[in-house]
Amino acid sequence: MSEALPVFVFSERYNLDLGAHVFPAIKFGHVYRRLRADSRFRGHRFEEPVAVTREEALLAHSRAYVRDLIDLNLSKRTHRSELPLVREIVDAFFLASGGTLEAARFAIAHGRGMNLSGGFHHAFRDHAEGFCYLNDVGIAVRVLLKEGRIKNALVIDLDVHQGNGTARMFRFDRRVFTFSMHEQNNYPIKEKSSLDVGLRTSCSDDEYNETLQKSLDRILDSFSPDIVFYLAGVDVFERDRLGGLSLTKKGVMQRDAIVRDRFADIPLVTVLAGGYAAEDDDTIALHFQTCEVLAGFQ
Repeated sequence: MSEALPVFVFSERYNLDLGAHVFPAIKFGHVYRRLRADSRFRGHRFEEPVAVTREEALLAHSRAYVRDLIDLNLSKRTHRSELPLVREIVDAFFLASGGTLEAARFAIAHGRGMNLSGGFHHAFRDHAEGFCYLNDVGIAVRVLLKEGRIKNALVIDLDVHQGNGTARMFRFDRRVFTFSMHEQNNYPIKEKSSLDVGLRTSCSDDEYNETLQKSLDRILDSFSPDIVFYLAGVDVFERDRLGGLSLTKKGVMQRDAIVRDRFADIPLVTVLAGGYAAEDDDTIALHFQTCEVLAGFQ
């Protein structure tokens, strides 16, 4: 793999100004601009995404739910998102889901792809939850399986919150191994992943990363993935407003390096997922650090 990796996927339309909302949707553009300003990333490709189609979304979501999203219909299926149901936001979810699919295609072709958005793991097949209208990873996995590009997939979800929508979506699909390592006593109500590791509140660097290593050992003893989707949520950080873990920036860096190194020879797709630090600059710096690690600069 001579090309500088990962290939990054980004659109300015990812950015949403949600005002005082706890979800800092402007972070995507800040991470992108830091990457473009850093000479180390000059050799990396930055690609524009194409939105997933209605038909692609329907591979992971119910027809009634997708219709509600497209029609901006506030219903029992859409009202739990905790986000406004407006065209700009819904379109951004379709576009970001396309970004994850495109990053996956780059990963298959080149080794690593990274969407500078995504990780909307609380979206269920038939309804929204927790800042998530579409499950981008779920859509990408289903599209690639349908196309025959992959025979199976591993989802590694290291956001501080369990990937409940993804867990439910693939609960009875043996082709997809869902692994979620999260703070146990936190949102959401838990679904059953292929492997769930619930961590104690205040879990710190060494305990976290030792648990991660052991969990990956366990998974790889029985599952050989064609592709890995990595939800690199930085809400595990010690000063996150929605998380109760105690990882330092160094601990988050070590976590990302563990995933990178374990899957050096398998297509790896990374998405940003959560991050709600008390200071937005911390969230942006942590996501940027993930980019550095995936590029081999850390």
